[in-house]
Amino acid sequence: MKTRRSLPLKRTALSVVVAAAFPLFPAHTLAAGSAGVAQFIAGDVNVLRANGKTEPLAKGKALESGESILTGNAGRAQVRFTDGGLVSLQPNTEFKIANYVDEADPKQDRFLVDLLRGSMRAITGLIGKRNRENYKVTTTTATIGIRGSGFSVGYNPDGSLGITTELDGIEVCNAGGCVGLTAGESVRVVSPTEAPVRTNVRANVPTPAPAQEVVTVGNQTTADGKASIVSTPSAPARQVFTDLSVGVVFTDTSANPVAESYHPEGGTAVLTSFLSGQPIDFDSVDSSNVRTQFRSTPGLTNMEKGTLGVPTDADFVGWGSWVTGQKIVGGSAASIESVHFVMGRPTPLAQMPTNMQGTYALAGGTAFSNTLGAGQLVGGSITANFSGAGQGNGYLDLTTRFGGTNYSVTGISLDINNSRITNTSGSNITGFFTGSNASRAALVYSTPIESAGQVSGAAVFQQTGLSAIPQ
Repeated sequence: MKTRRSLPLKRTALSVVVAAAFPLFPAHTLAAGSAGVAQFIAGDVNVLRANGKTEPLAKGKALESGESILTGNAGRAQVRFTDGGLVSLQPNTEFKIANYVDEADPKQDRFLVDLLRGSMRAITGLIGKRNRENYKVTTTTATIGIRGSGFSVGYNPDGSLGITTELDGIEVCNAGGCVGLTAGESVRVVSPTEAPVRTNVRANVPTPAPAQEVVTVGNQTTADGKASIVSTPSAPARQVFTDLSVGVVFTDTSANPVAESYHPEGGTAVLTSFLSGQPIDFDSVDSSNVRTQFRSTPGLTNMEKGTLGVPTDADFVGWGSWVTGQKIVGGSAASIESVHFVMGRPTPLAQMPTNMQGTYALAGGTAFSNTLGAGQLVGGSITANFSGAGQGNGYLDLTTRFGGTNYSVTGISLDINNSRITNTSGSNITGFFTGSNASRAALVYSTPIESAGQVSGAAVFQQTGLSAIPQ
């Protein structure tokens, strides 16, 4: 079903195709004294051992403090450390485990690594939680410390460095000063002596298609652990889903904000390459066989995206944005701008809470102002009253940041119908709950915020409490 503000509802269905770019792998047993294990290897990946010997890095092989990982033009690697932390390395990257100690002792633990070129994503483990001061990523222009649990960092073609925090907060420091970042914020660092500068451009961390070369390093090995020569495997099969919903908000040719939703009822829609680093493109066919297509501008690079879980999870949520594109209805195209989306699997009616109140905290999102430009969604919450039979109401609070200044709106009223979220006045809002007992919420919004103009974006929330509705 497609929902658009002030227009009759149309019945549609949604079938989603996703490139599975982030497969999951089982944990491996580590040798005593190891820092971590190579959990995933694709393409040309080598390890420079502490003794100066370079050899192909094989999946399942242990890594030690003092060793470096080098990825080639099509090489990628993922390392799971003994404290549970993860680091994903992209092509043309040199990453050194400079000083790693995991003794379950905050005074002795160390996670000190160097990113000398290329790009990486990281999720911190127990060392960063036990002693944040002992978790550092050093680059040629800055040092990254953590207050949270996830970030991306990558060198740009001009030699500058881009850093984006994805979960909680980080601090970026060099000789010019320090800048603290909260979830979704980014900085650019141009030299070791110039302070990091806030930017709306996310870190340059490409996610190429997981194609492998004829020599598959690590995924298939000989008895002595060396890479086997195998035929080039076929591209991974796309996963097709018919039970996902999409909410999208954009600015049309008349500069009006429009919020629409597409639900899995009676037609077909297609989402391509969501997890491969490309902007979202999807189709929907309604009961009259009219096709609606959303197409991003070819070559678009200024985009955001994020996920909670993977598309096969019952409570999967994806969100993001792209700057310009087209909406094509029945073959007739119209330009659209500032496109933000959420996607997920709506909670079945039988799993919706009854006579309960749910509270939700912001997990991720995007923000764009028609007067201030691109910004960040830095805070937000939902209080939802589930009265029964899938019905209910609630309210939404949002805090955005533009140019270092926070702008907030509170008390936006929400209507709940089955698992769907709408707003009846004042703001364009559409979304849904997902997961058992509505464990997550996802929506797109366009609302006036004092001194910030009309602000649009996507917002995803994680349930923090579920209790009886207060009397």
